Amino acid sequence: MRPSKKDLTSAIRGNTMKYDIIGDVHGHADELIELLNKLGYTDKSGSFKHPASDRKAIFVGDFIDRGPQIKETLEIVKSMVDDCAALAVLGNHEYNALCFHTKTAGRSNAWLRPRNDKNIAQHIETLYQFREHLDKWKDYLAWFMTLPLFLDLGDIRIVHAAWIKSEINKIERWTLESHRLSKSLLQRSAMEGCDEFDAIETVLKGVEIWLPKEQKFEDKDENPREEIRIQWWNPAAKNLTYEELLFPRDQSQDFGNERIKPAVAATLPMYKDSVPVFFGHYWIENSTPGVQKENICCLDYSVANGGSLVAYTWRGEKALRNDHFSSV
Repeated sequence: MRPSKKDLTSAIRGNTMKYDIIGDVHGHADELIELLNKLGYTDKSGSFKHPASDRKAIFVGDFIDRGPQIKETLEIVKSMVDDCAALAVLGNHEYNALCFHTKTAGRSNAWLRPRNDKNIAQHIETLYQFREHLDKWKDYLAWFMTLPLFLDLGDIRIVHAAWIKSEINKIERWTLESHRLSKSLLQRSAMEGCDEFDAIETVLKGVEIWLPKEQKFEDKDENPREEIRIQWWNPAAKNLTYEELLFPRDQSQDFGNERIKPAVAATLPMYKDSVPVFFGHYWIENSTPGVQKENICCLDYSVANGGSLVAYTWRGEKALRNDHFSSV
């Protein structure tokens, strides 16, 4: 998905579009409707639109799984995108769904995402809610393939988990102007150990590092993990402990005071540009919405776990502001 003609025309004329960037919805349509209303959007013939011609929404992905109104959420988001009232990028849950429902090339009995207990449990709510709407679910899977893996709108950037230049550049080469998955890229991206796997894994799931000394912890779904998600924008990584580099910090475990190993720190990709980046994915809990840096903004505040659905309204500012958040 490329920016619309309206976005490009506004940029050429020097008129700044205003964007309401909305975090991970995860099937919470009631909260989404409440947030859209709070932002000034109204339902016009089945699609939410803002009365201002220079205002539209951007969704950071993860519309499906977990919540009670997945079908309704997809109806809202897709109708807004179709009506040019919104833009959207692919989330890791949509990507996982594509892999879950796609056979491995040349292997009729294998799926790109293995159908093990963990993966089924993560996706079961979506499968259950679409059990009587299988054709509609196939349509949404096809729609997921049209969503870009990231958006670069010039003054701001949107990605689901991490904007790492080296991986973004690779995806640009593979996808040309569309920035979206092809059938062949989807197949290659599921092959662990290849460049395509690493690039898609990074932009959709973030930058992770292995914990020292065989440490483990349980994630929010009680799955054992040996890797932690990190602040991929923090240039001080080489001077921090594992716990200090963890993101989000409110999910901190007791990793001790061991500092990041120099050999590990030297390989970490970090965001060095000044252009603001908006993303979701990280399940921030028990925190008031706020920016991580003046050019870094996470919008996932765990609506699917009793938290809030959050949006940031960008009005052209180069330095992001804490008073531009809205939440329900």
